[in-house]
Amino acid sequence: MPRSGGTAARTQYPVWHRFDGESILVWTEKHRAWVNNVNRDGRVAFSVQDDSPPFAALVMRGTATATDRLDDSGLEAAKDISRRYLSEDEVDGYVESYWPELHTFVRIVPETITLWRRGH
Repeated sequence: MPRSGGTAARTQYPVWHRFDGESILVWTEKHRAWVNNVNRDGRVAFSVQDDSPPFAALVMRGTATATDRLDDSGLEAAKDISRRYLSEDEVDGYVESYWPELHTFVRIVPETITLWRRGH
């Protein structure tokens, strides 16, 4: 949560992401406001919710860093993230329609994780 004027400025953005077992990777556009906020203050919260019963959820608090990756590893990372949301036959065309203009990645390393297996 980036801070503004000494108080927490909470904002929420839906993002496509991938968890590699240690961190969250988000593929995004370099000039988005939330990426600029991360560059100023890397403290973030990241949440994921299930919209069907039992409504499980988690919240991670940690540190985020934004980097540009114009190489093949960035292209493959964008495809890996997209595979979570698209069918395999859609991935290449989708990613290539944005690549290389969209080449920024934000990595979130969690410091704390709170998990709810059942919501109300």
